[in-house]
Amino acid sequence: MPPRRWPFLALLAALALPFAAAPLAPARAETACPDILLGDSLAVGLAPHARALGFTVIAQQGAGIAWLRQQEPRCARRLILVFGTNDLRGMTAAEAEAYPLRIAAVMEAWEAQQAIWATPGCFQDAALERGSAALDAALTRHLRRASDRLRDLPAIHSGRLARCVYPSHDGIHPTGLGYQAWWAGLSQWLERAAVAGLQPASAQRQSMIR
Repeated sequence: MPPRRWPFLALLAALALPFAAAPLAPARAETACPDILLGDSLAVGLAPHARALGFTVIAQQGAGIAWLRQQEPRCARRLILVFGTNDLRGMTAAEAEAYPLRIAAVMEAWEAQQAIWATPGCFQDAALERGSAALDAALTRHLRRASDRLRDLPAIHSGRLARCVYPSHDGIHPTGLGYQAWWAGLSQWLERAAVAGLQPASAQRQSMIR
């Protein structure tokens, strides 16, 4: 079955994922659309774990929204977007409010059967932490409003909730053990969703309205 096209950002949940999770099985060779890990230096850190399970990795140190716009849209069976850290510094409340919609505008051209945005969070760097807190608050407001633009992404994963327990060697990037635990949590969410089955967009909208 070809992957469906979905407007990128919809909030069904902001999830804190368990850390001791079984990894995903590699994608079957006959799958036309690959599993994809897309993002910035945090995605670079996750890349060895992703590649070991058959993911295609598209990641670059220092990547921000301009870099994301330059990537050629493609189809994916499962897509994990690890992104946002490099746009946080100096981010105002108004910019944080607009940021999810800027991501949505870029990602609407991508096609995926499952997707998750692993949002940035929990930094020792004060400027990044302020931006991350502003983005978290904006995402919470979007969730409460159930905006039409924010309904078709299976989940947005809160980096603040998931990464605050991880050790970091520089206040921004996890250690090797931290990356391993983070990847296990992201993998488990996608595995759970695959077992449960994805809701069609209409059902997702109804779940947001209730």
